[in-house]
Amino acid sequence: MTILLYDLVGRDTTRPFSPHCWKVVMALAHKGLDISTVPTRFLEVPAVEGGVSKTVPVIRDGETVVADSFAIALYLDEAYPDRPTLFGGEGGKAMARFVERWSQVTIHPYVTTAAIMDLHAMQD
Repeated sequence: MTILLYDLVGRDTTRPFSPHCWKVVMALAHKGLDISTVPTRFLEVPAVEGGVSKTVPVIRDGETVVADSFAIALYLDEAYPDRPTLFGGEGGKAMARFVERWSQVTIHPYVTTAAIMDLHAMQD
């Protein structure tokens, strides 16, 4: 079965730009799972899957809908235990969560400041 990923795009729908969606794409590739992407603009996000989330990424796997890149990674490891693991156990999950939170506090503010005008220019 193909997993549907709502991926953030701007004017050019062939150029997704969300690093959080990229994390999901890489997780799906690591697991060897089939993916189909739905190009989604900022203003379309609130309507994705009936408004399940105010942000993307969001996936649909059959009847299951999951939002947030980390929650999606956890779901993929639980739903597909026969595929390569994303974390390698509880220690890996804890380390991944630490790195995610650390980067959100330490790196993201600077990256956001540097990228905000580029993101604006990419919109319709």
